[in-house]
Amino acid sequence: MGEPRVPERAAGEIPFDHALHGDSIGMDCAACHSGANARANAFMPSKADCMDCHRLPLTEKPGIETLDSVLAKADEQPWTHKRFLPEHVVFHHGVHYAAGVACSDCHGEGYMKNRYGGEKFDMQTCLKCHRGETFKEKGFKPAATYCAACHR
Repeated sequence: MGEPRVPERAAGEIPFDHALHGDSIGMDCAACHSGANARANAFMPSKADCMDCHRLPLTEKPGIETLDSVLAKADEQPWTHKRFLPEHVVFHHGVHYAAGVACSDCHGEGYMKNRYGGEKFDMQTCLKCHRGETFKEKGFKPAATYCAACHR
């Protein structure tokens, strides 16, 4: 299996691998991204959110030494989010979650989840899903396709 992969990161950013958290131990995305299941925004976690689970140095795990040293120096909000949708487009995570859309349906699986923005979010992709043309196996009901549903 080899050494765990450490995702690319900016200087001072806390190293993070979605596969080590969600895929391997079954954490729900909303455990770190509060709001993902009920609010418009799926917020980025704070350093305190990380420390809720990582209170003690776990030096027996590969990469924890790096985590400990970076956490000690990190800002309280080590991650930022760059909006990829135009300002006039409205997107509500909670509405999609309530309709049965999983985070991975839009954000992908595995390593791609470490690279926000690798997904293709454009009007045609959204319209195809809202018309029921994608994820047919999931049985989603068609959703609103009139302009004001998503554009303000």
